[in-house]
Amino acid sequence: MALPLGDVLPGVRKAGALSPKRPAVETAGLADIFPYYAGFSFEWACHQLARHETDLLSGATVLDPWNGSGTTTLAAQSLGLNAIGLDLNPVANVIAKLRAQDYSQVEEIKRPIAGTDVSVDDDPLAAWLAEPTVRRIRQWFKMGVDVGGPTQDLLTVSLFRAIREATKRFEGSNPTWVKRAKEGSQAVLIGDEELDAIIERHVTFVSSRVGAQSLPNRACVMTADSRAMPIASDSVDIVATSPPYLTRIDYAVAYSRELALLGVDISSDRSLRAGLMGTTLIRQQVKVPATFGKVGSNLLSLIRKHDSKASSGYYLRQAQQYLADLVSGLDEITRVCRTSATVHLVVQDSFYKDVHVPLADICIDEATMRGWALRNEPERFPVRRTLTSLNKSARTYKKGDVAESVLTFTRGQ
Repeated sequence: MALPLGDVLPGVRKAGALSPKRPAVETAGLADIFPYYAGFSFEWACHQLARHETDLLSGATVLDPWNGSGTTTLAAQSLGLNAIGLDLNPVANVIAKLRAQDYSQVEEIKRPIAGTDVSVDDDPLAAWLAEPTVRRIRQWFKMGVDVGGPTQDLLTVSLFRAIREATKRFEGSNPTWVKRAKEGSQAVLIGDEELDAIIERHVTFVSSRVGAQSLPNRACVMTADSRAMPIASDSVDIVATSPPYLTRIDYAVAYSRELALLGVDISSDRSLRAGLMGTTLIRQQVKVPATFGKVGSNLLSLIRKHDSKASSGYYLRQAQQYLADLVSGLDEITRVCRTSATVHLVVQDSFYKDVHVPLADICIDEATMRGWALRNEPERFPVRRTLTSLNKSARTYKKGDVAESVLTFTRGQ
């Protein structure tokens, strides 16, 4: 039985338009345990799900095929609903699992034995950290793996936070791009005692945030592809999601340090980076549909004709690849949803140079082609600051206003 929203989050609005934009500082729904880029607020996710009729909510299954750090899955759990979250990025899934687990019986985390045997040969963390520091981090990480369960996820996210603190010098003005040490002398060296204190501080913080959390339902969080969902057809009642936008954000680079902790080196293995939707890499073999909808096709035509360098080459292929990923995801959403299902999409328009990228209209067009119909007028919210404002070369092109839109679809009649 679904729980009334007021019983979960007192004071959250139950009706009317609510911006999905995450506040500058968000603590609701454990959003502050790790800074994961983009997404929507926990309040919005709860609000949107609670707008459904009670009969639909009872026993409903909620899906987010681009689940990120798990805001949708946690909101669904908080309302007593079944939740499924998919993401190709294993870093996102560790965070989503941390937010979704039961911590009523988590084990105490103590310092690992300094002499624990770990391998640091060709360790991807060496791109930022000196070998002795990498070795101590690996001892902490191994201890978490040995314990497993919620304790492992809690410790892993604490290590994410500690590594970010230790390697902050490699961050630039663009929050989605992380530099690497050009030579060994630039690698960060921290003594074991100091490093242990840093890690323990983050363990204490994360532990205090999750507390003894116990949720009504469990979420199923999977490392999986939105283009080929491991979900049965006709099994989902509600989709609440925000697909990556066409803004050329490279999520693998943004989380390269956390991926390195998990053993993924994106500099030598480009498969994950290439597979993520919105990637700046061009895959060698991309199944591009013979035709997109009218709006998407028009965008590709404008990019192809643009007089800037590589518009008809690299940038056109990147846009085609993005749209192919988007429509593949919509195809899969259509397959797994029941006839009575509702889909909520949060999307943001952007610009390629001075060409408007009307992502909301593209999604409406493509969803309509797949039998979905807008339930009401899109809810549009102005976006005052985008990553474009951080890019000096991009600022040379005149751009208009950008909006983030909430689109709600039901099956067309």
